[in-house]
Amino acid sequence: MFAVALLAVLVPGVTAASAATTPAETTPAATPSAAATPLDQGGQSSAVPGVPALAIVLFDTDIVLVGGRGFLPSQDVKIDAVTDQLGGSATMKTGGEGRFLLGFQVPAGFAGNVSVTASQGERKATGQLAVGEPVPAPTVTPSTAPAPQAPADTSKLDTAGKLSGLPWMSGVHPANEMQPYLDFGSWRGRQVDLAHVFTVREQGWDPIVEPSWPVNDFANFPGKLVISQPLYPEGVGNNAECATGAYNDQWKRFGTFLVNHNRGDSIVRIGWEFNGDFMYWHVDADPTNWVKCFQNVATAIRSTDPNIKIDWTFNAHNSPVPNGGTPWPAYPGDEYVDYIGIDPYDMFPPSPDEATFDRQCNDPNGLCYAAKMARDHGKKLSVGEWGVTSCSGNPGGDNPLYIKKMWETFVANKDVMGYESYYDDPMPGNVCSTILNGGQNPNSAAEYKKLWDGGV
Repeated sequence: MFAVALLAVLVPGVTAASAATTPAETTPAATPSAAATPLDQGGQSSAVPGVPALAIVLFDTDIVLVGGRGFLPSQDVKIDAVTDQLGGSATMKTGGEGRFLLGFQVPAGFAGNVSVTASQGERKATGQLAVGEPVPAPTVTPSTAPAPQAPADTSKLDTAGKLSGLPWMSGVHPANEMQPYLDFGSWRGRQVDLAHVFTVREQGWDPIVEPSWPVNDFANFPGKLVISQPLYPEGVGNNAECATGAYNDQWKRFGTFLVNHNRGDSIVRIGWEFNGDFMYWHVDADPTNWVKCFQNVATAIRSTDPNIKIDWTFNAHNSPVPNGGTPWPAYPGDEYVDYIGIDPYDMFPPSPDEATFDRQCNDPNGLCYAAKMARDHGKKLSVGEWGVTSCSGNPGGDNPLYIKKMWETFVANKDVMGYESYYDDPMPGNVCSTILNGGQNPNSAAEYKKLWDGGV
């Protein structure tokens, strides 16, 4: 039983429901920051419903203000707020533009995460706000050190494809040797801007942080490298130890290695696909240690390679971890990330039609949602692995519709598209995604070649 009802509505005309007597199911955070999506400032916004979104802020120390937009106008919307111990709900009508604003009060001294869900039929938006007890300001001696700099707005990075001529950088992963990359570019009619490579992670730290193979094989490659890196070697580390900074010196070696090999401008996908429990470096149910580990690794690499770009990439469709069913509770913070990324293969489940693709794309585990988050956070979007699947579990097969929809999504989001890299892999038991020269998926190959050769 709750001693204090969480939801005390402060906006006239709203009727608060009584607090729930059992903990409500925790709603996954739709955004990794308190301000999920800024509300429109000034001007007349359209009355046509858009994508539902929330903005959540703390006023004084105990008032949580929630603004919503993108709902049907002049209709009821239900707002639920829950924490680990408290919960409550309210219902109110949206304005003529499909927006609402309400506030509720948390108990004195409350500290924790408040998750808010606004729902109106099938339209739904969620958000989360961390509320902490006020901490008295300590008496300190003024520092002469430079003030910390705000995180860069990486949405302004120049990520146009210098070699491909596309609005974004376009790459591929066919192998860890250079020639197949050049062959792929010749086949599709556009050079590749990126070579996506993976380090050896089963032989300790050295091949991870001083990866002569594959980096040396690309000494003459004219584009950038995208390097997918685990957080630590297989069988050697864990998230909790990484969170203490125990591996920082190793990652400083990696930054130095890249600079010394003229690859200081590389993009590094740290602990990619962390939300899948099939990766040994996956996030825990509680993301605290994983997030701190990621922050440590990013900071250590940047300390010796200031031109490196850091990529935070999750796996599409489903998030077994962390708690909540989406990857967003594991977002490490804007200051540690240059690219928000996703690996959306046509599997688990596939997209046999446009409606299925669009539904998955707009899910919090989907590509369109990732694009929205990149835009909201001033980041570039990355799609480091994507492809049709012909021989893995629940595959979409040779599916040119998927290729077409991916292209259309890239073009529609070209304002934030940083890069994409097709995963051209023939290995049985993996994804069987090859399209080079027709490969295992000739229909998809023809669609890809048509779009990438002549599009935009």
